[in-house]
Amino acid sequence: MFSDARQRLTRALDAVFPKRRIILARELIERLRSDPLHVIDVGGALGLDPRWAPLSSSAIRLMTFEPDARSYKEMVVPRGSNVALPIGLADFAGERTLHLTEAPFASSLYAPNEAVLRDFGVWPWYQPAGMATVQVDTLDSCLSRHRDWRADFVKVDAEGADLDVLNGGRAALENTFGVQVEVAFAARNIGAPLQGEIDDWLRHAGFVPHLIMREHWVRTNGVHSALSQPQLMWADAVYFRELAWVMDRLRTAPSAKLAEARLAAMLAILLVYGRHDYAAEIVAKVRAAAIVATRFLDEADRSIGQSMIGLAHYTLRGFLALVMALCVAAPLSLIGSRGQGLARCLIAAQAAPLFDALSRAARRTGLNRSCLPDDFNIVA
Repeated sequence: MFSDARQRLTRALDAVFPKRRIILARELIERLRSDPLHVIDVGGALGLDPRWAPLSSSAIRLMTFEPDARSYKEMVVPRGSNVALPIGLADFAGERTLHLTEAPFASSLYAPNEAVLRDFGVWPWYQPAGMATVQVDTLDSCLSRHRDWRADFVKVDAEGADLDVLNGGRAALENTFGVQVEVAFAARNIGAPLQGEIDDWLRHAGFVPHLIMREHWVRTNGVHSALSQPQLMWADAVYFRELAWVMDRLRTAPSAKLAEARLAAMLAILLVYGRHDYAAEIVAKVRAAAIVATRFLDEADRSIGQSMIGLAHYTLRGFLALVMALCVAAPLSLIGSRGQGLARCLIAAQAAPLFDALSRAARRTGLNRSCLPDDFNIVA
């Protein structure tokens, strides 16, 4: 009940004070309606990534995979052109053992590494909860059976089996613009590849890293302070194609409208991930090469500009959202420990993006403030 209440309250505040702004001009929307963006979501235990929510349902198609039966209810509802498959992806078709954990989202085709995980406060999530035999297939095989599907963007969250998924999708990934993949820096799952192997695979496949969204874990002893630096354990790494690949894809499109549709899909993906500068660079390069009509490129530039937001505006909006969250949280904190937990989560959901934006703005440094280091100690 409290989890549902937290989600409803957070969604309500996000509706009034949205954390993301993706505004596509009419020409781009029309192209995506006629030829939607295709997103492959491998590992649907936590439901659809909210970053895609600003795109209308007519502009995006989702194919979701999730082998843990406990998580089926979280998968994308297969309405319209969406597809939800209750299987796992791997590097071959057949059966594999799924190692179940207390938290369904941590279940994996690779056994949890208790020797490592016991040292961290999240260990209860990873405690073994049995095993199940599940069906697995390759991404290439699945897309060969769904011939109206392709992989414009692929998200892989397979808890250690991520490289297996990539190996099983070599053909599909040849036409993929972007990939988000979970990479591990510590051996959370026995025998699972680590970040270096996945990075090497993706670079050889022609992808370049653009973003890395890290998670650090506090140890079981709970020692942590405002100045503490917990151990880096895993991250969601986001890779995109280089500009030369983009230009080749647009030049070889069978028609001008298809070239515009391909460009619209790439720009939508970049705006979803906040890669405004790369989106603008692509549009400028396409304009110089005269591949796409000038009118469409003007609409693309307008989409990029309108999807951005100034720091002052974002700060004011975020501050108002935080104040509203505090007002809602105050009475919740009076109804026991669960109410207090709900209040903390509600406040954190508004405070985190606000202070993260302020921190990133403060850390900009270097020539023309073009550098953004993680470590505030090197800011000059």
